[in-house]
Amino acid sequence: MQIISDLQGFLPDWQSCALTMGDFDGLHAGHRNLIEKTIEESEKINIPSVILTYDPSPKKILQKLRFDTQIYTREEKTILLQDFFLRAAVFLPFNQEIALMPADKFLNEIILTSLKTKYLIIGYDHHFGKNREGNFQFLTKAAKENFFSVKKVEPVYIGDTLVSSSEIRRLLNEGNIEKANILLTAPYLIIASVIRGRQRGQKFGIPTANLHIVPEKLLPKEGVYFGAAVYGKNFYKTVINIGFKPTFENVDLTVEAHLLNFNEKIYGKILRVYFLKRIRDEIKFANIDALKHQIEKDIQTAQKIDIPKYMLKKIIFE
Repeated sequence: MQIISDLQGFLPDWQSCALTMGDFDGLHAGHRNLIEKTIEESEKINIPSVILTYDPSPKKILQKLRFDTQIYTREEKTILLQDFFLRAAVFLPFNQEIALMPADKFLNEIILTSLKTKYLIIGYDHHFGKNREGNFQFLTKAAKENFFSVKKVEPVYIGDTLVSSSEIRRLLNEGNIEKANILLTAPYLIIASVIRGRQRGQKFGIPTANLHIVPEKLLPKEGVYFGAAVYGKNFYKTVINIGFKPTFENVDLTVEAHLLNFNEKIYGKILRVYFLKRIRDEIKFANIDALKHQIEKDIQTAQKIDIPKYMLKKIIFE
């Protein structure tokens, strides 16, 4: 899959393509359905399939947020897009110029000219261009005038739940990782570098990898989770703590991962950490011995949990 970061001077190596576009925050079941439909259409007429998304998220510019928290960062999206047989992923730099660009100009300059789109597939609620003018009705009319095809994909429900990024955000904020994973169709992922912490865990025999979390990353509710960490070509059952370490009266939110049956120093290395189950809330303990005893119980709990095969298939190795 080709990664394209800027369309300035870009010349595609295809004559035409099937394109889908959107923010794709979460790459959840609805987004995956949209991408799969795009690939299906591309295969019918033997042209490559391409995805157009934005970096940063349009919400950061349009809502003037200093940091718009995202379910997945650009790096994480790039990894998850490996699930699909796509020719290219375009991460279009989103700025005020793009935000104020009229829909017809965006269509002509970016979708049709730069990317040579022959078949455009959009989600049921997708809009683009200044004042959100670029809706399905706009595209239906433009398609007749510019000789391309357009298709709208309907929303996806799992049970009675409409799959959406906002619903997944709500579930993550509640700590309901298992329900969020169902809507994501894959375990929630963090990709982060390992940084030096205070090495308290090392001192009482339970070392943890302290993860550097970028400000725009949306995290689940504070607490202790079971998951899996991928390092190199191996994965390890993992106990993950998100919180403020109230026993030590810390003020900064930290994310730490204890990899079971692992004892390497990996400062500066990159870990992929997948969340599978919530074990408990974060607790303030009376002393370090009580904290250590609880962590040992958490590790015993994690050792007994089996990773479902369908989730294990979603854990991506290098």
